[in-house]
Amino acid sequence: MATHSSAASERRIVHTVFKALLIDLLAFTIILPLFPRLLRYYQQQNNNQEGTLLSYALQLLERYKCLVTVDGVSGHRGDTWDVVLLGGFIGSFFSFLQFIVSPWIGRASDTLGRRRVLLFTMIGNIASTLVWLFARSFSTFLIARTIAGLSEGNVQLSIAIISDSTLPENRSKHLALVGIAFAVAFTFGPPIGAWFASIDLTQLYPQALHWGIYPYSVPALVALVLLLVETLYLILYLPETRLIPTLEKDPQTPPNIESSLSPSADTRLTTLRRLSTLQCLFSLLFSGIEFTLVFLTFDVLDYTHMQQGKLLGTMGVLSALIQGGYVRRKVHQVGERRLVLQGITACILGLSCLCMTALSTSSRWVYCGVAFLSLTSGTVVNCLTSLASLQCDDKSRDPRLVKGQALGKFRSFGQLGRALGPIAVCGLYWMTGPVYCYGLGAVVMVGIYGLASGWLPVYHEKLE
Repeated sequence: MATHSSAASERRIVHTVFKALLIDLLAFTIILPLFPRLLRYYQQQNNNQEGTLLSYALQLLERYKCLVTVDGVSGHRGDTWDVVLLGGFIGSFFSFLQFIVSPWIGRASDTLGRRRVLLFTMIGNIASTLVWLFARSFSTFLIARTIAGLSEGNVQLSIAIISDSTLPENRSKHLALVGIAFAVAFTFGPPIGAWFASIDLTQLYPQALHWGIYPYSVPALVALVLLLVETLYLILYLPETRLIPTLEKDPQTPPNIESSLSPSADTRLTTLRRLSTLQCLFSLLFSGIEFTLVFLTFDVLDYTHMQQGKLLGTMGVLSALIQGGYVRRKVHQVGERRLVLQGITACILGLSCLCMTALSTSSRWVYCGVAFLSLTSGTVVNCLTSLASLQCDDKSRDPRLVKGQALGKFRSFGQLGRALGPIAVCGLYWMTGPVYCYGLGAVVMVGIYGLASGWLPVYHEKLE
C-alpha cells in the first residue's frame, strides 16, 4: 500500500512539473521567431545614431564578420545576415548568463528548497517579461534578456525535482518528459509568437503609445500571462520535494552492504566531471549546427520563411515522438549509455546528410538530416542528464554531490557550450562553406563518440 502511495505521489509530482515546464517553455519560445523583426525594428528606431548600445553591438558584429569572412566563400552574403547573427549573439549572451547563474540556483535550492527557489526565479521571469512589454529601445530589450538569463532556473529545478521524487530505475523515463516539453514548446511556441506579433496595439489603439506600448508588446503580454498562470499553478500544486525522503535506498539493505554496492564519492565526482565535459562539447557543436540550419536552407535551397518553419517544426514533432515513443518506453531495457551513443551516431549521419544537401541542393537530404538530428535531440542531452542525476547523493558528506549543486553545475557546462556554439560554428560556416563545416563537424562528433564510449557509466543495461 505504501509502495502504491509512493508511486502515485511520484506520478503526481512529475506531471505537475511537466505541465508547469511546458507552460514556461511556451512563454520562453514565443520570442524566438521575433528576433529578426525585433532587431530590425530597433535598427529603424536607432536611425544610425552613434554612441548607442545598438550601434556599438553592430560595430562588434561588423568586426566579427570581417574576421570570419573569406572572399569567394562567404563574402557574397554581405549584410543579409546581420540581424540573424545579432540575434544569435543575444542568444549566446543568454546562455552565458545561464552558465554563470546555474550553479548558484542549484546550491540555493539545496539550502532553501526547490519550490521556494523556483518561485523566486518565476519572479525574475515575470519581471523580465514586463520589461520586454515596454522595451521600445534596444537597451531596454537587452536589460529584459539579462534579467531573463539571470533568473531562468525552471529547467534545472524541474530536473532536480524529478530526481528528488523518482526511483533511479524510473528516472530516465520521467526525465524524458523534460525533453518532450522542449520539443512541444519549440514546435508550437514560435508559431504562437509569430501570430501574436501580427497584432500591433499601437495601430489598434494609438493612445497605447503614451503607456509605453510598441508594435511587439502583444507577444510579450501573452508570455506574461502564461508565466502568471504557471506561477499560480506552482503555488497551488507543487509540493516541496527537497524534504521528501530519498527513495533510492532499500530500507532492508544493511548499511555496510549498501555502501559497498554504491560507487565511492570520488568515483561519482569523476563521472560527473566527465559527463559535464561531454555535455559541454556536444552542446557546443549541436547548438551551432542548429543555428546554421537557417543559413543552409536559405543559401543552398533558397527556402522561404514558411519552408524553414515547416522544416524546424518537423524536427520538433519527430523529437517529441522519439522521446515519448522510444526513450520513455525503452530506456530501462536499452540503457542510457546506449541511447547516448545512438544519438551521437545519428548526429554523425545527420551531418553527413547536410553535407550531401550542400553538394546536391536536394531537399530530400536536408529532411533526412533533420530526421537523424531529431533522434539526437531526443536522446543525448536527456540521457546525459539522467546519468548525471544518478551520480548525485543527497546523503553524501561531500556537498558537490547534492542534487541541486551537482545538477546546476552540470547544466552550466551545457549552457557554456550553447553560448560558444553558434559563434564558433557560424564562423566556421562563413569561412569554409557548408560542406567543410558539416564535414568537420561530423569528424569532431566521431571524437565525441570515442570519449563517450570510454566515459559513460552503465545503468539499466538489458542483461543478455
